[in-house]
Amino acid sequence: MKLNIENKAVVIMGGSSGIGLKAAELFLREGAKVAVCGRSQERLDKAVETLKSIADSTHIFGMTCDVSKREDVETFITAAGNHFGKIDVLVNNAGKSIMSHFFDITDEQWQEQINLKFFAIIYAVQAVVPFMKDQGQGRIININATLSKEPEPHMIATASTRAGLLNLTKSLSHELAKDRILVNSVSLGIVKTDQWEKRRLKQKPDEDPEVFYKDLAKKRNVPLGRVGTPEEVADVILFLASERASYVTGANIEVSGGLSKVL
Repeated sequence: MKLNIENKAVVIMGGSSGIGLKAAELFLREGAKVAVCGRSQERLDKAVETLKSIADSTHIFGMTCDVSKREDVETFITAAGNHFGKIDVLVNNAGKSIMSHFFDITDEQWQEQINLKFFAIIYAVQAVVPFMKDQGQGRIININATLSKEPEPHMIATASTRAGLLNLTKSLSHELAKDRILVNSVSLGIVKTDQWEKRRLKQKPDEDPEVFYKDLAKKRNVPLGRVGTPEEVADVILFLASERASYVTGANIEVSGGLSKVL
């Protein structure tokens, strides 16, 4: 199936590792141009080198950016837009989760989650929409989680902000439809990302990774019996960015192996 995303300019917030980096790789393989950012210069440099092994360096743009800071986001997106001459797709992927119960969460942790899961998206959308309006179209894809509809007690801060992002996505899809800017979200279940790898190394550093993730899927009752991969999420992101999704907006696609039980 032809996706028709050749020469599209894609901006990925938090594209220096995990799902963001995998999406960047797939976009480049389809002939798109990709801009990625990250807070760590070292990790960003490594990611850019990986991407350069896939496509011509003129199709790749990287810059350090703290997505929780408006000035950083505006600087990165403006630079990416100027570098490629346009922006067709925005993928809001940055952020991390907090595993903690309500009375154990500090004010600073609450604010961090609100900044990463909500304001980071607001800043990016505000910065990118003028580019898309100039072209008369665009795609915005927000990476979310099944927690947005089905919260867990030990992840209340993350679940609450994820729910807000789900509402924001739907609202933006209505407001930006007149400009032919499609806004959708991808909600993850348990996917083997850097965050889960850190938890694995902290909880059971000596256990075989395959055993750890198999047990995790069983413990969490994932119907497909396994955790997901970054590639499986990236495939859905590419679909939403493609011409094959030209009549899809305001949607939330779950990539969870059937984990979510909500309708």
